[in-house]
Amino acid sequence: MTSAHFIIDTTLIRQKDLGSLDQIQGQLTAAQVVTSFQKASTQNPVYNLARKVAKTLQTEEVLPIVVIGNPASLNATLAAILDFDESLRWPLLLINWGDKNHSTNHLVNQILTSLNNQAIQQAPLGLVTGSVPKQGKQYFLDSFQVGPDFSAILPKFNQKFAWKHAFHQMFSFWGQASRNQNKISFSWTLRFGHTYQNHSKTLGLQIILGQDGVAAEIRLVNQLPWPQIMLTYLRGKKGVENPSRKGFTTIPLTIPADFHIQDIQSVKIDGRLLQSGAYSFTMTIAGTYPIMAVTEN
Repeated sequence: MTSAHFIIDTTLIRQKDLGSLDQIQGQLTAAQVVTSFQKASTQNPVYNLARKVAKTLQTEEVLPIVVIGNPASLNATLAAILDFDESLRWPLLLINWGDKNHSTNHLVNQILTSLNNQAIQQAPLGLVTGSVPKQGKQYFLDSFQVGPDFSAILPKFNQKFAWKHAFHQMFSFWGQASRNQNKISFSWTLRFGHTYQNHSKTLGLQIILGQDGVAAEIRLVNQLPWPQIMLTYLRGKKGVENPSRKGFTTIPLTIPADFHIQDIQSVKIDGRLLQSGAYSFTMTIAGTYPIMAVTEN
């Protein structure tokens, strides 16, 4: 059985569920797969912990890093590793927390089975260069998000609709101190190939990397009353064509692409809160990165 480093994003876990982490750690330690087990928090975020792990990786054999969290947690881990050394290619395994009401035993079994099978795939490695939020570059896998997390309700209509996850995201957004959408929407422009577009009232967007023959795309949520956003989504689930500009919009993307985001106010990029201002970056593909697939018995 392959051992691994573990990074747990506790900011995604409810207070009453934190006790289960001790059970998870105990079972994984008993299975002799734990090289390190670290819990990220608001005070000590995933990026900081992953960077500390990266400092030890150069002197060790190649070991996977298991991230228990969400795609933003995985991106933070990846960014920390490659910010430390761009040549490092340590396999990453993401165990999504909260997708289902998994029991502790099921989650541990999922991790052990995945480490045992080691089904590693080379995933496209996205790179944004520019003000993100300071001048520099940031790597990401699968998707890069600007604004609140709308991933549960974005227009991927063939996905299983996670009601609990979707309502959690909506209430989290609506419960912010600034409930007026005008205060947190932003305008932005996109340029790629011979195409130039302007969007004036966007609440959130995701850049989705293409793979396995699927083209890259942008999925965004435009400013719209919440009931209409939900109705638009449900119509899409029933096979009704997604009305353009009615809450959801999907844009095919040719890479490289240039983004300019104007007048951001208290919004997040890939989970990190930004200061007010304008941001611009260019998105490209920077090769591939080894990702370990989640497998079950």
